[in-house]
Amino acid sequence: MKLAALALLIGTGAASAEQDALIALSDVQYQRHEVLFEPAGAYEAVRRVVRLRLVANEIADQSNFGFDVIERDIQSLCDTEGLRIVSKFAPNATEIVISVAAEKTVFGEPAPSIVQYFDVFSVVDGTCVWGGL
Repeated sequence: MKLAALALLIGTGAASAEQDALIALSDVQYQRHEVLFEPAGAYEAVRRVVRLRLVANEIADQSNFGFDVIERDIQSLCDTEGLRIVSKFAPNATEIVISVAAEKTVFGEPAPSIVQYFDVFSVVDGTCVWGGL
């Protein structure tokens, strides 16, 4: 079942959002793909879930960028960009889902040939607490 979501471009425009890479602990450069909020269509105060979807072509090389490497990046991305989005666009969010993929994918559609990692965090007192997946 597909989850309903609302996409939002981060930055001053689409070009800006595409060009500003997020660099995490591994030095992988993550490009913003999209941010989705749940429930769909809800105004800021009602949004409970933030999904930050990122793309980094380097992670296709799993011998150098396996989950053991990218997992630290995901935590860092939640602590920085995830919490920034929560504070600005979803101040009452209780969950952040960070996903990174080697290529852009359509949300909710299987893409087994594309390397993808994700993790879920609870927002607790302004911090990202790993959800234990």
